[in-house]
Amino acid sequence: MKKLLCAVFALLVMCSSAQAAPARKYIGIIAPASCMSREEIDSGDAILRSHGINTKLGSHVYDVNSYLAGTDQQRADDINRMFQDDEVKAVLCTRGGYGSARILGKLDYDMIAKHPKPIIGFSDITALLNVLGERCNIPAIHGPMLCSLTRDYMNSDYTLTHVFAGLNGKVITGELPMPEGKKLSTLTPGKAEGVIRGGNLTVIASLIGTPYELKGDGALLLLEEIGEKPYRIDRMLNQLWQNGLLMRVNGILLGDFIDCDDNASNLARVLKRYAKLSGKPVITGMPAGHGKDNMYIPFGVHAVMTARKNGTASLIIGREKLTK
Repeated sequence: MKKLLCAVFALLVMCSSAQAAPARKYIGIIAPASCMSREEIDSGDAILRSHGINTKLGSHVYDVNSYLAGTDQQRADDINRMFQDDEVKAVLCTRGGYGSARILGKLDYDMIAKHPKPIIGFSDITALLNVLGERCNIPAIHGPMLCSLTRDYMNSDYTLTHVFAGLNGKVITGELPMPEGKKLSTLTPGKAEGVIRGGNLTVIASLIGTPYELKGDGALLLLEEIGEKPYRIDRMLNQLWQNGLLMRVNGILLGDFIDCDDNASNLARVLKRYAKLSGKPVITGMPAGHGKDNMYIPFGVHAVMTARKNGTASLIIGREKLTK
């Protein structure tokens, strides 16, 4: 009898310990846009695991459908499953390219809102960051993707330091840290506050007039671009101006505009024009976009931008609202 009681007690202790053990948490990896090779996905996955990060791959992450990572329904299904899975603490996209906007009508927004977790990416992933941020109030992150870990031209020590910190739950608060030798600068002076929204200019412009366009009311609008000539930048900013987005936001944060200048002065002239039209404070030099320095920037978090008349500027993330 004594042996039986001891055995029962031991079993109860084991069950209690199992129940008390915290559930294992994962970074979910999905491919909502363009496809990526199996070898590169596996390489990025191995890099994450070498940093002590547990990963869970989407069911269709290896799929190839022309230039897309599977069908629209398959890519949407992977997003829905990752948000529904409570073992997944954050969702990391493999790459951008094209395709995120095609799946916006297939997402379960009510379910996603009930399972809030960060989704991380940039470029084409801009569509997901803003729609899920505004509709579901989830903590979207504009930052490096899986491909950023595997492609040397897409990362630096600055980028890698902050993405691994972010994936381990250490999201930046306070003044935005800058890469060595770089600083924020004033294009239009002033002070503004709001949550950060935005991302890739082409994607934001492409969604205007759809049910998924960025509202951006009272936000700080982050913009970045790659491979678009100044006249195309002009056309897209004009669309944001005519649509009213540049007036609805409180301030503008300009990130990288890579390979967008056909002349040393044309791009600067375009950016200055719309900064003046908006009448809002504008900061340049944000470490965000397709350059090597790509910060892990939380969207939906209150921030304060200061663009000083002497040309210096700062961005403080997570700061309380200004005293009126």
